[in-house]
Amino acid sequence: MVRNLRMAVAAAGLAIFALPAFAHHSGAAVFDLSKRIELKGVVTKMEWTNPHAHFFMDVKDADGKVTNWDLELASPSILLRNGWTRSSLKAGDLVTVTGNRAKDNSNFGSAQTILFPDGHKLNFLGYEDANSK
Repeated sequence: MVRNLRMAVAAAGLAIFALPAFAHHSGAAVFDLSKRIELKGVVTKMEWTNPHAHFFMDVKDADGKVTNWDLELASPSILLRNGWTRSSLKAGDLVTVTGNRAKDNSNFGSAQTILFPDGHKLNFLGYEDANSK
């Protein structure tokens, strides 16, 4: 009886540590690679959260209607490792983003390249100067 109780407690402990792994998702499960997006707008917020950083931007359509988009990036540790800083992308920045839209057609996407008006780019690999090529 005591042995069974110890095994049950040990199993419950292992299950608790495994819960964060279930929260992570494959990009292919959420984003449709055939639904390319190109959005131009103003960054409204940047969130350095795990498992993925996100930023939000207001995008104006042809009729002047503004829609706020949630765009997913890599994890903060990957971004920092690749040269990003917490001020690389901030509220008020005017950017053009390319990436993939969510499968459910919501205003959610995966950002792949972020282009600034001066020509410099940000992506998962870090900073790219417009004059570096």
